[in-house]
Amino acid sequence: MMQTSRPSILESAWVRPETRAALDAFFRGFGFTSDEDLTALALWVLEGAREQGERPQAAVALARARVETWLAGVLSQEAGGTLLARGRAAFVLCDGARLGARLLTRGAVPDGFARALRAAVPVPAPVQVASVMPEQQLVLWPFGELLRRWWRGAQADVSISR
Repeated sequence: MMQTSRPSILESAWVRPETRAALDAFFRGFGFTSDEDLTALALWVLEGAREQGERPQAAVALARARVETWLAGVLSQEAGGTLLARGRAAFVLCDGARLGARLLTRGAVPDGFARALRAAVPVPAPVQVASVMPEQQLVLWPFGELLRRWWRGAQADVSISR
C-alpha cells in the first residue's frame, strides 16, 4: 500500500525559492543552521499567509513581525522600536538556536531560558541629540602654560579655578 502525504506549503508552487532563501537568511541571523529548523521556521511564518509566499519582502516582514511578537511575550516588553535587534542579540548570546525551532514555534518557553534571555538583552543606547561642543584650547607648550598659570596666580585679585 502506498502512502500519500500532503505536500507542505514550502514545496507547493506558490512559495518561490527566493522567498525561502530570504526566510532562511533571516533565521540564520538568529543562529539557526539546520535545514530541518529552517524549514520548520518557514512553515511557522508562512502558515495561513498565501500572499507572503509569493514575495520575499512580504515573507521577511511577516517573519520579523512574528519573531518580534514572540520576543515581546518572552521579554515582557512592548513590540516596536529596537526590540527585534536587541532581542536577536540576546537570543544569539544565549545560543537559543541550540534548542531548535521548537523554541519559537511552540507556546511555552523554558523558564531558565527566559530568565537568561531577559538578562542578556542589551541596554538600549540613548537617542542621539545634537549639542554644541564647548570650545577647546590647544596648548602647544605645556611648560609655558604652567608658567603662565603660576604667574597669573601670584598676581593680586586673581584666583586659579579648576
